[in-house]
Amino acid sequence: MIDVRGKNVLVVGLARTGLAVARCLAQRGAVVTVTDLRPPQLFSKEIRELLDQKIGMELGLHREETFLRHDVIVVSPGVPADLPLLEVARRKGIPVVPEIEVASWFLDGRLAGITGTNGKTTTTALLGKILEASGFSTFVGGNIGVPLLSALDQVPPASVVVAELSSFQLETIHSFRPEVAVLLNLTPNHLDRHADFEAYIAAKARIFENQTENDYAILNADDDKVVSLAPGIRSRKIYFSRQRELASGVFISGGKIRYRVRNLEVDLMATRDVRLRGEFNLENVLAAAAAACVLGAEFASIRRAVREFHGVEHRLEFVGEIQGVAFYNDSKATSVDAAQKALSTFEQGVHLILGGKDKGAPYEPLRSLLKDRVREILVIGADRERIRNELAGTVDIIDAVELETAVRKAFERAETGDVILLAPACASFDQFENFEHRGREFKDLVERLAGENSGKAGVQRSRSAGKSEGKIIESAATDASLAVCGAPQLSSRWARESAPRETVSRARVVHPALEQEAFRLSTPRELEYIYEVSAEETSPGPGVDFYEGTEEPRPDTADLTSPEEVEDEVLAFEVRPSSGDKLAVEAKERGSAVRAGSGEPTTSRRME
Repeated sequence: MIDVRGKNVLVVGLARTGLAVARCLAQRGAVVTVTDLRPPQLFSKEIRELLDQKIGMELGLHREETFLRHDVIVVSPGVPADLPLLEVARRKGIPVVPEIEVASWFLDGRLAGITGTNGKTTTTALLGKILEASGFSTFVGGNIGVPLLSALDQVPPASVVVAELSSFQLETIHSFRPEVAVLLNLTPNHLDRHADFEAYIAAKARIFENQTENDYAILNADDDKVVSLAPGIRSRKIYFSRQRELASGVFISGGKIRYRVRNLEVDLMATRDVRLRGEFNLENVLAAAAAACVLGAEFASIRRAVREFHGVEHRLEFVGEIQGVAFYNDSKATSVDAAQKALSTFEQGVHLILGGKDKGAPYEPLRSLLKDRVREILVIGADRERIRNELAGTVDIIDAVELETAVRKAFERAETGDVILLAPACASFDQFENFEHRGREFKDLVERLAGENSGKAGVQRSRSAGKSEGKIIESAATDASLAVCGAPQLSSRWARESAPRETVSRARVVHPALEQEAFRLSTPRELEYIYEVSAEETSPGPGVDFYEGTEEPRPDTADLTSPEEVEDEVLAFEVRPSSGDKLAVEAKERGSAVRAGSGEPTTSRRME
């Protein structure tokens, strides 16, 4: 355990992770300041709690002097590791660490970490279920949706903590060390954040960096990139394979999942016991079983937990069937490789919904799966044009623009036995708050369609379109859909009040980064976006009511254990007036912290 009493700690990024970190460290005696590029108007609910806990704030900008006067800097997963101010801090010898590192300072128990390009959430959730079935006190968190810090108040010291870990979380660790580290697979992903594929692999490989000879590394023997890392891993290596028998490890043979180590060989279960759809999910089961075995789980509990496990939300989730047409929600398929895996589970009749925010990987690998399997592609989101170009000439491509249009057009053209699959191969930030928001909207649309067609269940549907000729079909989206990707769309109260009336009437919920851009365009220019309170000056004083005279409700203190939608948290745009702006000139003259710049918003991305 690390003593943080009296240490000056800067927390970068004030979303749920940042707030949880600030609260945790302040409760343990640290002098904490939080900083976020977003303006204070977005934090009315958080500011009161921060003031009450004497946590300093710098909202609306990042200043170099703030970064350099702290002993430790904790970054949220959405903060790029190469942020210039973080590089300056590192050169000054200031440690820059992620939230998972802070959690490890205080956790007293066994830690299993799971990473990889695809399958992390399913494997993490399944391993947690297996350990619970074996009688272990277990906490499941990390990138799966709950910060690891939440475990401090939820589980007794002897518990096993199972953590899903992203490359963003791992790339800045210092001493973070899981007793069991699982690497599922490696395919190109997050190339909009990492310099290249090799940098992405290096970030993932850091999960093994601090392990000792007494720890375990669970490795996919069928993935050449994973296997190539083995020589540099000090811990004991346990392999799993779906494709061949292993001299030692967990593998499939004769329709059985087997565990073999030294003189022990056990049939854990039959492959038919796995309820999850898709061959790739067999790999997730093998990995979870291997980790469970080295952690000491009962073999019978592994079998029972796998039999009872039906998957997690937004991961190839069966939503329902309408007039013989099945709907599957794989909103978590935010990479091309994940979309390939989802698509490979269906043989034919697929209406595939693709698109969103580009992550840098090419879409051409999907081509080999389209013929005879996919009837049409419906593209949505900011990366529609690139998808159309890279997949042109394969099947019909409908430029649906937004999700509702895609779902309705697919249903209109589907016949009995077809599948409408949301597997976007993209991040969701252009039109949604996160992949969960996108998945929930998909499910809401299916439910709405079911209601509209409730009296037609027995209708046999026939195809309304001929054999696919790889045509580009323009979208039928109307102006009312408000689906132009990247356009500012408003949803919060403060944004709606400042927006023109005709814009408000078409407002819908979108990602906060788009809200911030809307705020920049619609807010009177005389407003300052800077808000700073030092950690030593945070007490409002006797008789001061921060919310007096406002319409904001007094917030209840947030629960540290509240689930966090970690995978999609981002740092929003920094608002900077142009260098020729009258406000910038006036601000400079009076010494304001408002900075003149290019007038263009800047943002940083978060993992999906």
